[in-house]
Amino acid sequence: MSAIAAAANLDSSTRDLMLSWARTREQWRDAKAVHFGQTFVEPLPDLAIQARDAMTHLESLLKKIKHDCE
Repeated sequence: MSAIAAAANLDSSTRDLMLSWARTREQWRDAKAVHFGQTFVEPLPDLAIQARDAMTHLESLLKKIKHDCE
């Protein structure tokens, strides 16, 4: 799998997770849910963007390395 494909997969998985979390929050409404959401779930979209950007950069570096070695 290319880094670009992995980045797309990460985007899709992040969207799915956030939708699942929203459905979970409809039922789980206590202080532990708030803490869990703030600590673990809410940071994920930004972290996924950073990871996706790193994967895209890695893909371009790998292409350059391959080109330089040919």
